[in-house]
Amino acid sequence: MRKVTPLGLFGDSSSQSCFTGRADEIRELSGQLPVHRRGRVAEYLRTAPVIIALMSFTEDVVGTEFSVMGGTALHSDGTFYWRRDTAEYVETYGTGLPPAFMEHGDRLGWRVPSLTDEEVLEIDDYFMFLRAQTGGTSR
Repeated sequence: MRKVTPLGLFGDSSSQSCFTGRADEIRELSGQLPVHRRGRVAEYLRTAPVIIALMSFTEDVVGTEFSVMGGTALHSDGTFYWRRDTAEYVETYGTGLPPAFMEHGDRLGWRVPSLTDEEVLEIDDYFMFLRAQTGGTSR
């Protein structure tokens, strides 16, 4: 089992109806990421491996700018994990992410590290452990 760290509030894979309750938190983080950094960070978030593919449809909880098929799917770079729709919040609103993640991405030059099949399975095991600990929710 490989422990990974949730990417702030974006480590929450709650359903759309539950995640909507976090709109004010996301709004508060809006504009924290400079325009010139948004695309690169969003691309990193999108290209990291999907560890848990969830069939869902999420909509922008801040405004009405986007919707995402599979928006609650969980991606990981082997250190952090986040919802699929995180990239849209970063790109659209410049949503700030935790400093530890930003430093991590800067160290990697915003190139997602390759994960072996075994590493992906170890992260998946960790998610299953979390699910069992929280009674089926990841929040």
